[in-house]
Amino acid sequence: MSTSPACLVSSVANASLRFVQRGYPVYRCTSCGLEFVWPIPGPAELAEYYDRGYAVPLERYAAAGARNAARIADIERFCPARGRLLEIGASYGHSLLAARERGWQVTGVELSPTASAHARQELGLEIYNCDLQDAPLPEASFDAVILWHVLEHVRDPRAQVLRIGELLKPGGFLGLRVPNIESFGARVAGQWWPWMCPPAHLWFFSRTTLPRLLDSCGFDILETRTLRGDGNNLYQYALMAAGNWLNELRHSLRPSPRASDQRARAAAAPSGAAPVAAVVGPPASRDGAQPSVASPPPSGLMQRWLHTLERAQPITNAMARGTRWIVEPLEKRGWGDELLVYARKRRPAQAERG
Repeated sequence: MSTSPACLVSSVANASLRFVQRGYPVYRCTSCGLEFVWPIPGPAELAEYYDRGYAVPLERYAAAGARNAARIADIERFCPARGRLLEIGASYGHSLLAARERGWQVTGVELSPTASAHARQELGLEIYNCDLQDAPLPEASFDAVILWHVLEHVRDPRAQVLRIGELLKPGGFLGLRVPNIESFGARVAGQWWPWMCPPAHLWFFSRTTLPRLLDSCGFDILETRTLRGDGNNLYQYALMAAGNWLNELRHSLRPSPRASDQRARAAAAPSGAAPVAAVVGPPASRDGAQPSVASPPPSGLMQRWLHTLERAQPITNAMARGTRWIVEPLEKRGWGDELLVYARKRRPAQAERG
């Protein structure tokens, strides 16, 4: 790249290339720490990706009724009177169904034709099958807006948040969940963190960068915390990281092959093949939706390592349960894979003072 990309949050064109994942360059802003894919894939490329390889499992969403109700109850700490609720990325509508059962008037926006049709026909919900910018929604008409694992997918998060501000009433409430780039898993697994999965995820926020973006768009931060979410346990992440580090060490100690051998291997490799290390640790559920990315079959050594990881999972799960009193506070204080931010739209007088 001839120029450095400008950061969405700091607006400073001083980002450094961190690595290339699945063929997509991932940059890190040296000013604020935001990580992002650049250049942003075009709408046609993203549409092709989602049509080809992004599954939205109905069974997983339908089975999460207690979780959905708990999430809605959590936001009612800030909106006890309830009112009109908009969910962006409503999927099959189960979160909105839980909200409706708790007394909210609900509306949703969902890009998937299959999921939005299910929400309308099976659950009787008002769901618009379109992008938020194209939804025929009246301004200043909602008391609350929620986005669970949506903002990391969109091409322009700032435009998304500004549009949400237009739809909310003054003093309206916003709830966001995104992957946490400062989590333990992100730090130790690095490039192979399951949520580091472009082009599904284009933006990687932290406890400082997401509140800073919201503040610049006219929101006051009410609460910021991290959770384990759908991520793995810390012990399994440590094993995954150890495997990657050992693999890198093995490659660094291996004698450098002749240039002719390198060219021969490059010619034999399939176009666009992902590194073998990419198969370590399958993508996390990302709130139920699992992108499918083709990768070459693992080597014998890698297959043995993956088998070891699979056998270790019940052990690390048991360790996580046994040390929950230690691990859970760490996940809530920054180590968790999921970042949760609650904010409120500034009223006009507050915006002028700001």
